Amino acid sequence: MKNMIILTFIVLLHVGIMSCGGDTSAKNSESSNIPNSTASEKVETITGQSGNPFQSIPGDKMRNLWENCELIDYIFYELPFSMNQSEKSGIQSTIAQVSTMAQQSYPANCKPIARQMFQVGGEIVLEAEVFFSPECQFFVFLEDNKPKYANQMTPQGAEFFGNIINQAMKTRTNIGQQ
Repeated sequence: MKNMIILTFIVLLHVGIMSCGGDTSAKNSESSNIPNSTASEKVETITGQSGNPFQSIPGDKMRNLWENCELIDYIFYELPFSMNQSEKSGIQSTIAQVSTMAQQSYPANCKPIARQMFQVGGEIVLEAEVFFSPECQFFVFLEDNKPKYANQMTPQGAEFFGNIINQAMKTRTNIGQQ
C-alpha cells in the first residue's frame, strides 16, 4: 500500500515537473563501477583514464541525444522510486542540465544518487551517474559501465534534483506518519 502511494505521488510529481519543463534522474548502485570512499579517508580525487582529467562528453553525442532520444529512465539508489521521461521537451530540458564544462576530477567520497539511461530506438545508447550533494553536482557518463566523461551540472539541474529529493523526503515522512 505504501509503495502504491509513493508511486502515485511520483507519477503526479513527474507530470507536474514535466508541465514546468523539468526533468528527473535515476541510478542503480549495483551496476555502478564508480569508486567510493568513506569521509574518514584522506580526500583523494577520482580522475579519468590513466589518471588524466576527465574530458567533457563530446558535442556530437549530446546533439544525438538532443535530436533522437526518446526515453530517459532514472533509477534512484536510496530514494524509493524510479522515474522516466518520454516527452521531447522534458528530455531536452534534462539534456540541457548537463553543462558544457568538464568535471575534470571529483572527491572520492562523492557518491552518485541516481543512474540515467538514455534510449534511442528502444536501445540504451548512453548511461550516466548523477552526483548531487552540496559539494558534488555533476554527471559521469559511462562506456562499457566504466567512467568515460564527466560534466558539471547546470544551476537548473541542481535546482531540479534538489526539488526531487525534497519532495521524496516529504512524501516519505508523510507516509511514515500515517
